[in-house]
Amino acid sequence: MASGSVSDRFISSLLVCLCVLAVCLGINAATLPAGFTETRVATGLSNPTAMEFAPDGRLFVCLQDGRLRVIKNGALLSTPFLSLTVDSSGERGLLGIAFDPNFASNNFVYVYYTATTSPRHNRVSRFTANGDVAVAGSELAILDLENLSATNHNGGAIHFGPDGKLYVAVGENAVGSNSQTLNNRLGKILRINSDGTIPTDNPFYSTANGNNRSIWSLGLRNPYTFAFQRTTGRMFINDVGQSTWEEINDGIAGSNYGWPTTEGPTTNPNFRAPIFAYGRSPSETGGCAITGGAFYDPVTTQFPGSYLGKYFFADFCSGWIRLFDPAEGTATGFATGISLPVDLTVSADGSLYYLARGAGAVFRIQYPASQQPPSITTHPSSQTVNEGQPATFQVIASGNTPLSYQWQRNTVNISGATLPTYTISNTTLADNGDTFRCVVSNAFGTATSNEATLTVTAPPPTLMTEASTDRAIAFDSVTMIRDPFPLNTFLNFSSDRRTRIIMLARNADLLPGENASAITAQAEDSLLMVYPLTVEFVGKVPGFDEFTQIVVKLPESFAGSGDVMITITLHEKTSNKARIKIQ
Repeated sequence: MASGSVSDRFISSLLVCLCVLAVCLGINAATLPAGFTETRVATGLSNPTAMEFAPDGRLFVCLQDGRLRVIKNGALLSTPFLSLTVDSSGERGLLGIAFDPNFASNNFVYVYYTATTSPRHNRVSRFTANGDVAVAGSELAILDLENLSATNHNGGAIHFGPDGKLYVAVGENAVGSNSQTLNNRLGKILRINSDGTIPTDNPFYSTANGNNRSIWSLGLRNPYTFAFQRTTGRMFINDVGQSTWEEINDGIAGSNYGWPTTEGPTTNPNFRAPIFAYGRSPSETGGCAITGGAFYDPVTTQFPGSYLGKYFFADFCSGWIRLFDPAEGTATGFATGISLPVDLTVSADGSLYYLARGAGAVFRIQYPASQQPPSITTHPSSQTVNEGQPATFQVIASGNTPLSYQWQRNTVNISGATLPTYTISNTTLADNGDTFRCVVSNAFGTATSNEATLTVTAPPPTLMTEASTDRAIAFDSVTMIRDPFPLNTFLNFSSDRRTRIIMLARNADLLPGENASAITAQAEDSLLMVYPLTVEFVGKVPGFDEFTQIVVKLPESFAGSGDVMITITLHEKTSNKARIKIQ
């Protein structure tokens, strides 16, 4: 995290002293703005380095010695998710964690650590989760970096971007010239696929060689942390400085941030200047190492609206968290009195979490005290119904009452839909594909559910039968006499003398441009032999639009005797069986 000279030794000594002080003096609460409170979530975390929420809400914490701890339902589990053998000298060790975008289905967890194999180097590996522990033997190394010399400037943060690619922050290993070359991956942000292969649209794919094609940006010293904004995909990179400046950089593909040629603000057109920088002198606004960053852009907005879209960042030595406004390019104070903060993250419910190395603990900051905005606990489910059937969507939310509900259809408010459930009593095909979600509000914030999709399908055709029987309502097409029907008759207008019968059906409407060939029909005799029937006409019954008349031609003969069962099929949906009698 620190620079590679006398200041490194100074900060290492400072770290030891501050850790001792944290033990001797106890864990003190941070000083927060009015209306904010903090809660200690977990303690006993020896030399933590990074943390990340799993999609299911568990919080995973990296310890430098190689253990990956799990905080579940507010409690630190006794068994680590993973215990790696790592080189933890200096700033080496277990330094980063990320969850696969498809974690819910594949259970993949990624970590960045310093491998003990000789020569020493940093590695990104993938593990498979089985509940709260990793599957034994599931490690798959997907990225092995260059050999290390110095024990500092390892970077270590890893996160999946909105494009589904894995981004990896790598320090320059205390060799400044590494940052300005495309011949190695040190002092860079890398971008790889989840299996370790290199995306062909990387900015230096055609100019770099081999594994160096994974380089996404360069000119960084020690990018210990970075973050993506949830709603926009914007990326901020926190680069630890050497002598004069700590930087927040706009993460943009192909950028060169200038180290070691420049540090902090610059007008050099060859480099991308930081969007914010602060001096390297511990104070209310200065520090020695920018070690945490998180956008305030949660699923549920808990903090006042003025915080939305802002960027929290922390300094290791000064022990503060400040708030950067990207629109204005300015920063203001937020929290002080934190013992060696190393990471920040914002949970889905809008709380800010910080990881304090000096305290060996995770803390949660909330607003306001004991007042909770809504949080969606059960999202509405997608529905598939037949046309004419009802469809009901339901949302369940927690938070301070009273809660108010507003359902939206295709993101537009539905008038009067202000209950936890919303029902369409009689669906139509016009409803097919529409999306429904609910916005839940109380005095302290809002939460928007996931969208649920309504799929409406046409019901299968129904052949009309007499009440409480399967006997078809069918007529000879010429005489209009009911069954039993002869297979052949002279009383028709066809040269083949075959009998045609008229059957009545519901839900057998043809689409525009379709004709009788859209419907197929078949008969099944007493021996279960099946005979295709020719459909010669399909049309509405005059004066009775709900009924469709279907004229079919009977076959020449049946192997069996007696009754036969008729079915029709339209748009891959088959009707009920209707019985007719054959002479």
